[in-house]
Amino acid sequence: MAAAPHRLKPERKIGPVLAALAERYGPKVLSPREPLAVLIRGILSQNTSDTNSGRAYDALMAEFGDWAGVAAASQSQIARAIVSGGLADQKAQTIRTVMQWLGERERDTRSSAAYSRAAYSLDFLDGLDSAEAERTLTQFKGVGIKTARLTLLFGLGRPVFVVDTHVHRVSRRLGLIPPKCGRDKAHDVLDALIPDDQTYSGHMNIIEHGRRTCRSRSPLCDACCVRRWCLYVRISPATG
Repeated sequence: MAAAPHRLKPERKIGPVLAALAERYGPKVLSPREPLAVLIRGILSQNTSDTNSGRAYDALMAEFGDWAGVAAASQSQIARAIVSGGLADQKAQTIRTVMQWLGERERDTRSSAAYSRAAYSLDFLDGLDSAEAERTLTQFKGVGIKTARLTLLFGLGRPVFVVDTHVHRVSRRLGLIPPKCGRDKAHDVLDALIPDDQTYSGHMNIIEHGRRTCRSRSPLCDACCVRRWCLYVRISPATG
């Protein structure tokens, strides 16, 4: 007798779950962005809304013009520019550290004439494997696994899976990760589970599902396209 869908092992659930989400929310196609811009946006997005972090990024670029301008700014100047994103002093320190590191790295490889504008880039990460690139980025306080992997996925098109609060919640409810699996560990579990060609689409569609349907509070279980594979819907007092 075949197992009920919600009792399937994660490796048997993941295919139909991703297919159902793609049918509901549509396939997603990645258009890689500038890696350094992705990294800075990721730093600014921590503990705030997309709206606030977007405003902070726009303000940063409006104030300093380009990455050379950001690198020349003091930590306090950066903090004033990004205040709308919250935790401005903390994030400014991380941004300042990253920019200083990039500048020092490039001084060793470029002439002074080429250095001034071309120095501030993360394109060199393309020459590293994903694990090494992730370690390179997470050496900085304020750059965690999620931010590093966002940079690799969105900036370099690497097939690494990224776990945010929505992905973590939905994956746990579906039984794709163990109940007590933390967010950092979930990166490795889901990275091994989700096919490389679906890392971007899966990431985006799980996030959309978490925002629109599988919400933290009062999830819309009756409207859920993956409820047949869900453990939560069977144990939640609100849904029976």
